[in-house]
Amino acid sequence: MRHNVKKIKFNSGKDANRSLVRKLAVNFLDNGYLQTTLPKAKVLKTFIERMVTKMKVRSESNKNFLLKHLGSVKVVKDGFERVGPALVKIQGGYVRIVKIGTRTNDGSLVARVEWSYPVVKEIVKKTVKKVKQEKAKEVEKK
Repeated sequence: MRHNVKKIKFNSGKDANRSLVRKLAVNFLDNGYLQTTLPKAKVLKTFIERMVTKMKVRSESNKNFLLKHLGSVKVVKDGFERVGPALVKIQGGYVRIVKIGTRTNDGSLVARVEWSYPVVKEIVKKTVKKVKQEKAKEVEKK
């Protein structure tokens, strides 16, 4: 019996499905939100929940697990520095799905995947003045 067993399968094949979920997860962790179809969003939610649980504790085994499933050193490093500390005290429900509506061209249900709790991504933006000053200093050193 399959009581309370929730698993959504796509018909692309095992490898294609894994790479699809991996790409969706990397894009979500980079941007903090993602807009996709509802079945893909449901699969992504369960995948992200497992990954965030591993990001909360920085260890070599968790790092290897994340590298195996995400495949991006930058995303894993960012997860340990930004996502893990923000969600350490929270036990679950890190991600939520917000239904947007249907697409006009094919009528498929579209949903937005986003963080349930604030996970701040610090974006360092340099002003044009600072960049020009740094370039001027580099020219003077040469």
